[in-house]
Amino acid sequence: MHFSFSFSAPRPVSILGMIVAIAIQTGNAVADDVQWTGQVRGLVSAQSDSMNSPLTLAGQLAPGLITASVNTAVLETELHLSNRHLSVIATVQGRIDDIAHTNTSASSIWVNELVSSIDRGAWQFSAGKKIVGWDVAYGFRPNDVVQQEKRRSLISTTVIGRPLLMAEYFNADTAVSFVWVNPLRSRDTISNSADIAEEQAFATRLYYRAGSLDLHAFTRLGQHTGGSVGSAAAWVATEALELHASLRYLQRCPVSTIETDNSLIQRSSPWSSSIKKHVGQALLGGTWTSEDQHSFLLEAWWDGTALSGQQWRAWTTKNQQLRSSVNTLPQLSREIAYNLAWQSQPLSSSANLRRNNVFARWSWQTSTWQPAIDVLWTPEDGGRIATASLGWQGDQWRIDGGFRQYGGPSTAVLAQLPARQTAYASASWSF
Repeated sequence: MHFSFSFSAPRPVSILGMIVAIAIQTGNAVADDVQWTGQVRGLVSAQSDSMNSPLTLAGQLAPGLITASVNTAVLETELHLSNRHLSVIATVQGRIDDIAHTNTSASSIWVNELVSSIDRGAWQFSAGKKIVGWDVAYGFRPNDVVQQEKRRSLISTTVIGRPLLMAEYFNADTAVSFVWVNPLRSRDTISNSADIAEEQAFATRLYYRAGSLDLHAFTRLGQHTGGSVGSAAAWVATEALELHASLRYLQRCPVSTIETDNSLIQRSSPWSSSIKKHVGQALLGGTWTSEDQHSFLLEAWWDGTALSGQQWRAWTTKNQQLRSSVNTLPQLSREIAYNLAWQSQPLSSSANLRRNNVFARWSWQTSTWQPAIDVLWTPEDGGRIATASLGWQGDQWRIDGGFRQYGGPSTAVLAQLPARQTAYASASWSF
């Protein structure tokens, strides 16, 4: 990993002193007893392509242009080490992609977390690579301003933390967190929303518990994206009912925009990143749990960082025009393929594809079995993602399997994603 020290802000003496103190404590902690656990996990997944996707057609017109993993097998080992002052999580992974065709294999190793901490009464100071997840919702978390974890994944795995310096204060009803995330990151240009998590930023969280009500306030100041403020609340209304809400205002955020050139077939990607100002995000949800552990979750949210309905309609119209040009301009099939492939760029420009989203989930917890069904629906165009899963938990073994389908009208954005269906099976052994 390469770090640059070009950030112009002064480095407070207190922070440097904290780093030295943590380093000393870490050295002394080597003699402490080390606790370790881990798991070995195997995963097999199979994906069927959507014939409605511009990316699928691009791959058909120009074989080799798109490298998609249709069938994948993964074997990985995750190790957790910790003592009084140090926590380490590392993962070693081997995988085989496109098993039925190229059978491409790869191996990698990464550190999910490597953080040293010291306690000073009600204060705790941390330095290193740490997983810091904030906010109260399930399907989407507007105020997850440090980790910025992708939600609703098929398999629950340990995410990769962020480099940071962190100070936290706790008492019986209050907690305050100060985070300097990516402290050695230079002022790079942010090309898309996925890069926002990589910029240097200062973030804070204030938590206060008032009986059955949890209140949160958040701030973030990014090198490139500027400031944002947010709030969240979670209320345990009864033994069965919980309600929660989140709000966030962003000063700036990167969004995908398309050039105004009206040419259907272009020589370079028409998509680029620009800055959108004064953006809002909001979520409202609740969970009801029965006495026999049936749980029903319903959430609705608005994400102003996503493309507008007008932009998506123009995107769909261009997809249709490019498809029609395959028959009228067969001599330009490769150029058409590139233009279709470029149409996939806005699909990763925001945490949500559409601004309006509704998410519903049912799950049931027994002593060993955990079935679940959930649906993400985009009411603006009728798109949907439906997922069914089943898990079994033993003393050391856990087995998971599931199926996810993307659908809706042919003009829905979710129905034009590269995948139509995905099935998976996973087994993990803890030690």
